[in-house]
Amino acid sequence: MNALFLGYGRMGSAIGQAWLKAGLVSQVSAVDPYLQDLPTASPVMLYSQVEALPALAFDIIVVAVKPNYACEVLAALPRAACEHAVVISVAAGVPHEKLSQALDHSCPVVRAMPNTPVLVNAGCTGLFAPAGLDEALRSRVTRLFETVGSASWVEHEGLLDAVTALSGSGPAYYHLFSEALAAAGVALGLSPDLAKTLAAQTALGAATLQTQPGADFATLRSAVTSPNGTTAAAISTFEHDDGLRRLVGAAVQAAHSRSQALSRES
Repeated sequence: MNALFLGYGRMGSAIGQAWLKAGLVSQVSAVDPYLQDLPTASPVMLYSQVEALPALAFDIIVVAVKPNYACEVLAALPRAACEHAVVISVAAGVPHEKLSQALDHSCPVVRAMPNTPVLVNAGCTGLFAPAGLDEALRSRVTRLFETVGSASWVEHEGLLDAVTALSGSGPAYYHLFSEALAAAGVALGLSPDLAKTLAAQTALGAATLQTQPGADFATLRSAVTSPNGTTAAAISTFEHDDGLRRLVGAAVQAAHSRSQALSRES
């Protein structure tokens, strides 16, 4: 398959390189006026403007520009480039209908919400397309995003705001908690480097356990929490008046509300 990326920054290039490595695409072209050069060994053909693209028909077109440019860059595409393509937008908050209108409804459009761990092939991506999307095409898009982590479809577009609030923004929540945990370790006398290592490795180990088949979060937590032990003392503090749960719920709701507002502003 022949893929075109509109924008080839950190997210776009991570996805493109993963697809090439997995052999799911045979050629990648990228339009990005901000990239001056790519490594000599890179198989990616780089163009500074859409107008510089050769007369090719693409199988996959990925929109990875800033959201306020998404529709503009799609409208500038030659129709021959996308007449046989599926367009996948990772531009947050740009509604499906606006993307499709920019293409004169000439090809199927999928919205994707990946998170930053796709940079290390450990991400998760929420996907949406209208019910009429061909099942073979849906399966193809799923396989593409499974190369950089997990991929899950939502039933209606509004749920992408929930995906954004949970997993799209979620890595920052875990980073913040790790910052706080490391700082607490330093306050107890650990060196900053050791506290950072312990916090990061603990997060990795916990996440590895959480992603095992059949894993249950509450069961995993209970397995570490001996009655009247050190963990129980910490958990009791977190759970006092449901403090942690209420704070997390309010934070995710704030992210969700902001995601909805950005979609309305697009």
